[in-house]
Amino acid sequence: MIKNHLTIAFRSFLNGKGYSFINVTGLAVGMACAILLFLVIRHETSYDLAQSRLDRIYRVETENIKENHTYPGTYTGMANALRADLPEAETVAPIMQRGGKTMVAGMPATGMPATGVPAAGVPAFRESVVFADNALFRTLDYTWVAGDPARALSQPNAIVLTRGYAEKYFGTVDVLGNTIRMDNKQDLTVTGVVEDYPATTSFPFNMLVSFATVKQVDPGFEENKWNGWNDNFQVFVVLKNDVAPEQLIGRLESVVVKYMGKEALSDKRFKLNHLSEIHYAGNFGGRSANVGLLKTLSVIGALVLLIACFNFINLSTARAFKRAKEVGIRKAIGSNRKALIYQFLTEAGLITFFAGTVALVLSVLLLPVLAAALAIPLAVDDLFTGSTAIFTGFLLLMTTLLAGIYPALRLSGMAPIWALKSNATVRAGQWFSMREGLVVVQFAVSLVLICCAMLIDRQLDFFRNADLGFDKSAIITVGLPDNKPEKLHTLREQLIRSAQIRGVSFSFNSASAESNWMQAMEYREGPKVVQVKTQMKMGDSHYFDTYGIRMLAGEPLKDSDTTRNFRIVVNEIFLGRIGIANPRAAVGQRVYYGDGNEFATIVGVVRNFHVNSLHQKIDPTIIQVVPNNFYQAGIKLQSEKPTSASIQSALADIEKAWTGAFPDQVFEYSFLDETLAQAYQSETRTARLIEAATILAVLIASMGLFGLATFTAEQRTKEIGVRKVLGASVGSVVALLSRDFLKPVVLAILIASPIAWYLMNQWLQNFEFKISVSWWLFAVAGSLMTVIALVTVSFQSLRAAMLDPVRSLRSE
Repeated sequence: MIKNHLTIAFRSFLNGKGYSFINVTGLAVGMACAILLFLVIRHETSYDLAQSRLDRIYRVETENIKENHTYPGTYTGMANALRADLPEAETVAPIMQRGGKTMVAGMPATGMPATGVPAAGVPAFRESVVFADNALFRTLDYTWVAGDPARALSQPNAIVLTRGYAEKYFGTVDVLGNTIRMDNKQDLTVTGVVEDYPATTSFPFNMLVSFATVKQVDPGFEENKWNGWNDNFQVFVVLKNDVAPEQLIGRLESVVVKYMGKEALSDKRFKLNHLSEIHYAGNFGGRSANVGLLKTLSVIGALVLLIACFNFINLSTARAFKRAKEVGIRKAIGSNRKALIYQFLTEAGLITFFAGTVALVLSVLLLPVLAAALAIPLAVDDLFTGSTAIFTGFLLLMTTLLAGIYPALRLSGMAPIWALKSNATVRAGQWFSMREGLVVVQFAVSLVLICCAMLIDRQLDFFRNADLGFDKSAIITVGLPDNKPEKLHTLREQLIRSAQIRGVSFSFNSASAESNWMQAMEYREGPKVVQVKTQMKMGDSHYFDTYGIRMLAGEPLKDSDTTRNFRIVVNEIFLGRIGIANPRAAVGQRVYYGDGNEFATIVGVVRNFHVNSLHQKIDPTIIQVVPNNFYQAGIKLQSEKPTSASIQSALADIEKAWTGAFPDQVFEYSFLDETLAQAYQSETRTARLIEAATILAVLIASMGLFGLATFTAEQRTKEIGVRKVLGASVGSVVALLSRDFLKPVVLAILIASPIAWYLMNQWLQNFEFKISVSWWLFAVAGSLMTVIALVTVSFQSLRAAMLDPVRSLRSE
């Protein structure tokens, strides 16, 4: 029987080549989407899950209650506080990441040459390093190639390398005792080598430097600071067995009271976030998975596959009249319904098998493109793993059942007498209603995707063109490995000599940056005390001119504003938080750092500017001169729209001046507008994926509509011939055939528009600054969908209308 079912299935497949092509193509595209999205989702949800202590590892996060926002970073005093006040913690591991370090391999065992300058020809690299202690090795799993995990990071100036980095710097893993010079200051002794980290880790650390080295790198680092934090400093804990994080709420509140004061409880809370969750928030990996995007991808993949299955159902039931006599004869000679169901499911399975083969080929071709678009380390080999094979097998089975079960039940359910009648197709009207409903669903899904793609593109255009309150164009940023005043003075003098450079500013970071310094500030007016969580922007006297930040009152900063009682400039939001309405009235007021006695005097007020991406509100902001925290140079070019030649000339001048000030350092630069655009990578990727899914969904739906139009034209060939003999024009015949297909499209527009409006409004809630959803967007999308349907149907309608009526009347 199996051989018989397969033989008949092959015959049916070959007898309807056009319909088979549409079904195979549609299902192949849908299944390829499902397979590729499975690989993406599997990758993004597998981060850190292989850790042996996974169930007990948590990150301590800082929640600002009033803003309802949680930060991955915390205070530098947190590690010692937890060691002293959290007995439920088995291990406390602080981690601090610093980027932009120039690293040079030293001489084996004896360190660098006596001059302190790397030997000529020794390559230097710009690296990100992580400061940690041995607690890290009791928290995360490392496979050791050489060294002792209990002592590797115990002493100052110790470094542990991954295998890849040991070979990168020394050409071998036998490197214990060798040295690496950091920023031409510290000689770090290699005390360990570990295997390279897996792709699915939130801790891609290649260089681990002992925490005891921090004070030598940054003399201003405070180990027990409680009035400011940075997301680059994070603390992880391994809880003891049978300790649940819910049990520690009181403990963490006690930490707030002990180190920050009872009054801080109203605004501050510390939380424990499980290790498996940190890939979806800020982490050291530099990229986070977007849960909403993953869910969206899952739904889109399912919908594209569903649309393809609907094509199969529609075309199978539409062609049912051609199988009616076959079903009737089979039943008349004794075949039961069960055997017929098996037969039709075999046909569906054969088409699904061919589609699966094509889907695999498409997946191999498209996976590199998708991996590059999403910046995910996926390779073709990932398609040939056990889990992918299981998923693909399950997908083939489900697609066969989803696409084949309804046609099988409908076709096998025909009564023999009715099926053998010559006018059996009259009863097919009920099936047409079902097909019409499926067409509505197909085009409704396509229309929702079109609306979403259009609106996301509009939001991205808003991001690109929004007024940020400062000038982001024609600014090049360069890291500063040394912020000694004499160095910076020399660098500025060299830079401003270039005809291509208008201005130079040294600062902690740019006017807008994802990595920021948060500081608790107080405004005291008699007994009244107002606490404000403030973002610190540290820049020199040229900061405002370079970034085009506009003053509203007072005066800009001076490079001499570095005394103990600082002079500062604040933004309008800060004034609003402390209750001062008039910017001029704020000049001369004092604000205090935390709850201490150190204060700063407001000397100026600037217009609000976006210190963060447009995802977030504008923070209360203070700008002050702190040369010890100048880590970046912002260089404004002369022209707002520089040519390629002028940019290259400016870069040559910048590199020459920078290299002269910092010899033996690695020169790197970036354009500020490109750096800021990276904050919207997730939305950009979402837009590209939805656009691709929209094209596929519309293509599959149009192919199905084309197949139905072909079938309808075949069914009504004689009617068309009669109408033309009686004088009907080609236009009237085309209108007649097209009208029935436009009805479900119009209904799809009415259904899809409110769904798309709701979904887009929900998506826009992720942004503090956003566009509004306009009615014309749905009108444009609906018109586009109507045109696509008309073009699809009109081809077959026109072909049928232009057929010779004599041939039409002979069709039966």
